[in-house]
Amino acid sequence: MAFFRKPQPLRFTPTSPVEMHFHDHDETWIMMGGKGIATMIDRDGMTTEFEIEDGDIWMVEAGVEHGVMPTTDELLIFPFNGTIPLGSHKPGHYYLEKEQYMPVMCVAKVPIEEYRGGKK
Repeated sequence: MAFFRKPQPLRFTPTSPVEMHFHDHDETWIMMGGKGIATMIDRDGMTTEFEIEDGDIWMVEAGVEHGVMPTTDELLIFPFNGTIPLGSHKPGHYYLEKEQYMPVMCVAKVPIEEYRGGKK
């Protein structure tokens, strides 16, 4: 369970933007100040750009490349990770060209008997 008390945002500027990257897990951004142009490249290779600003929330799926170029003096983002799947990289920024894979999350349906250790 994730719980954040008084979250502190990361600060980005036009000279220090969020570079294009991906994660092995979903990531959610809470925008806490400023504006920027967000970019994402979906699984089909389609690039989408949109304005993101204070008060917005953006959830980025695992494997989707994303980044943002601030359009104000500073852009304040509080990012937090979704579930970290088994076999994932340690949370951080990864690059498709370097890693040579695109992660896809899926659900494994474990029978309830196994979940409860074989007890009924």
